[in-house]
Amino acid sequence: MLILPWMVPGIQNSFDALVAARKRLERVSPTMFTIDGDFTIQEAHDPNLEKVREMGLKVFPLVANKGFDAEVAGRLLKTEESRRKTAEILTEKVLEGGYPGLNVDFEGTFGDFRNEYSWFISVLSEMLHAHGKELSVDVVALAQDPTPNYSWGYPFDYRKLGPEVDYLVLMGYDYSHTNSPPGPVSPLFWLEQVVRYATSIVPREKVVLGLPFYGRHWTTNSRGEHSAGRGVTYEQAMAFADKWQVEPVLHEHGCMYLRKEHEDGSVEEIYFENKDTLLKKINLAEGLAGVAFWRLGQEDPRIWEYL
Repeated sequence: MLILPWMVPGIQNSFDALVAARKRLERVSPTMFTIDGDFTIQEAHDPNLEKVREMGLKVFPLVANKGFDAEVAGRLLKTEESRRKTAEILTEKVLEGGYPGLNVDFEGTFGDFRNEYSWFISVLSEMLHAHGKELSVDVVALAQDPTPNYSWGYPFDYRKLGPEVDYLVLMGYDYSHTNSPPGPVSPLFWLEQVVRYATSIVPREKVVLGLPFYGRHWTTNSRGEHSAGRGVTYEQAMAFADKWQVEPVLHEHGCMYLRKEHEDGSVEEIYFENKDTLLKKINLAEGLAGVAFWRLGQEDPRIWEYL
């Protein structure tokens, strides 16, 4: 089974986690490139890149539209000329760096360019494959055909993307997200629906199930108003458990759960993953191409003993 972990350049705990997991991995995807609406690529400096290569790992850089900005995506995708230019720039970047392929992570509310994005991926695929390079594309996890009013999911047409890519990476997280009410980040029932929908369209051997190493932490005040869902690592979640003297419990939707009620009437809740909840979700990838994890450095380190 393919294992694709993302790593953030310049964040030491991300690199340290990679070192710890090295024996279980053959590839990694650093979040190295962003491209703006002027077709300029910004490259994140990674002081550990050469060390990663010395480990013998295949490095598949990730490229994102800058800031996940829909306007940026629109400028890159709007015309045939702009789509081809974007594909050429990215292909040249892969060839210059001697990378074995590219992971594309365009996100945002650019649903007006749904067809144009599929066309761009087709052109990029043709260019990369001509040089023997691999293309994986990250997509918002869908449980059914998206409608135009589903702003973050609508850009991704699985039927058109599937034939062009080597791997379609389902971002199976943020079911409950920064701006939502408290809830599980990656509930089991939803992941099952996501896998079922994707594999009804795309061959299973192309589908990669992305899972979260992170959790989210909400505070709800006495008036029922909730905060943003703040990202937390496994280590941070367990630190809150110690601080609150509360034992994590298994939530009905297949994640770990912490709850602390305060004297002022406010409530804090944390939904997160440990190695047991992750292993159950990894089982959903049986028969698929593999799994991906966002991101190294946030996980329960015991997970690597089982992969």
